[in-house]
Amino acid sequence: MAKFYAVRAGRQTGVFTTWAECEAQVKGYKGAEYKRFPTQEAAEDYLRGGSGKSEAQPSSAPKDQIDVYVDGSYAKGRYSWALAVYDKDGLIHSDAGIGTDAKAGSMNNVAGELAAAMRAAKWARSNDKSIVIHHDYQGISSWVDGSWRAKNDMTQAYQSFMTNYRDIVSFNKVAGHTGVEGNELADRLAREALGI
Repeated sequence: MAKFYAVRAGRQTGVFTTWAECEAQVKGYKGAEYKRFPTQEAAEDYLRGGSGKSEAQPSSAPKDQIDVYVDGSYAKGRYSWALAVYDKDGLIHSDAGIGTDAKAGSMNNVAGELAAAMRAAKWARSNDKSIVIHHDYQGISSWVDGSWRAKNDMTQAYQSFMTNYRDIVSFNKVAGHTGVEGNELADRLAREALGI
């Protein structure tokens, strides 16, 4: 399936057809705004200030594809995870909790990020949905697509787990703490789970 990356704020704006082209415009760019879309029309609508949720989606695009924002937090030796699920009408589900794997805790907030992504994938499968996981930590997608090597037990387990969900999960890197509603909510829920 073709993918189109719309950069609304970046070094260069426009629609790009590869992640590498898009990343070159937004990586390290403060206040970058970008999203991935299944159609060029939806990407162009987003560039014009729309939501990118074009009415004229081709029938091959999953109609139930929804957005899930994930995040993790860490404080005083404990980590937490959180996720926020949105469909075209807004927030439909959120969840958060404290991580229980002491060994994973050595990865600080990254452990929570990974836990949140895995829970998002499980939620998608149990609700028969196709999702885009929006994340602000690069490893969430890079350990899955192999652009980062999984070097420890936790990242290897994450990589292995996510291979079972590649048919229903895709990824979109967002800039953290830039006012993206779902990302801010997941961050807040993760912190609240730890009481911070």
